[in-house]
Amino acid sequence: MHLRTATPDDVPSLYALWDRAFDAPLMVPVYETDDGRLDRTHVAVDPLHGGVVGSVYWAPREAGGPHGDTLRAGGVANVATAPEARGRGLVRALLSRAVEQMGRDGADVALLFTGTPDVYRSSGFETFGVPLLRGAPRPADDLDPGQDDLDDDGLPTDAAPSDRVGDTPVRVRTDRLPGIPWPTWSVALGWEQLAVLHDAFDRVADGPRPLATRRTAGHWEQRIPLWYSGAEVFTARAADGQVMGYLVLEPEPDVLKVRELGVDPTAGRARDVVDALARTTLHRAHLHGPATVEVRLPAHALTDRFAAAVLDAPVVATDTTGMLRPVRAPADVVAHLRDAAATRVAFHWPGDYL
Repeated sequence: MHLRTATPDDVPSLYALWDRAFDAPLMVPVYETDDGRLDRTHVAVDPLHGGVVGSVYWAPREAGGPHGDTLRAGGVANVATAPEARGRGLVRALLSRAVEQMGRDGADVALLFTGTPDVYRSSGFETFGVPLLRGAPRPADDLDPGQDDLDDDGLPTDAAPSDRVGDTPVRVRTDRLPGIPWPTWSVALGWEQLAVLHDAFDRVADGPRPLATRRTAGHWEQRIPLWYSGAEVFTARAADGQVMGYLVLEPEPDVLKVRELGVDPTAGRARDVVDALARTTLHRAHLHGPATVEVRLPAHALTDRFAAAVLDAPVVATDTTGMLRPVRAPADVVAHLRDAAATRVAFHWPGDYL
């Protein structure tokens, strides 16, 4: 078996391998947003037939460290082995090559998300758990038909009516519904407007939120529309159209998932914005009809307020899909990150998956 980094000639069999291994229509589009992807895609090639039978890909990320610092992380993804090549230790060998390359690139830690953690334990990865809340949606107040919002394209939001702060309304606008192609970022909704709120919210007392990816312009422009392609996006706006907060919801058959919340915590009206977005969540939950709403958000007084407004008798669960291992950093860095994740101080957003 030949182990090496991928070449352009490998791409057809590489994509065929992923098609066999995963039911993940976003895998290739997300992968192709990375211009340097082939040099960081480690493959096992069958010497007889020349096809790719194993793969491990990684991408560099800047992420918050445990002490207000910034770490360089190697994000592992697209790990696959053809059925006929299993049992030969290919994943472990390819991961070893990938981690060695990360070290040369200056990575402090390696990060991945998986539903099969046992595959990675022998390569030094440890799971970390992030608490989340699940519960029935609280009853939604009757809509005032005189206050239903429309987005700029005339799509009915089916969202909550505007909340008002004094004489000035906070208007919740629908910017995207599932099944409608993601609009090009524009003046009406520029990624920069959301990025400012995200960056303000994604902080802890001493610096960047641990584990959270430092999003680049390319990330916002390309990857966010892909990862949230099945989601609903709402913005809370002042009367002049200024975006004061945003919300990403993903409806699934039995659950409505809160994927992302963004607001400037230092803004004087932050609580009113969160209340408006919570009310929108309730109206969407009752519109879709799932029995459960899942709130997976980082620790903050505003996220606690949001969850309390949305969930009736919530039950705590834990997301254990994340795994970490040290690369150049000492082991205690990973231990601190795992401990911080257990209290939701460390957090990784679904829009930053690898």
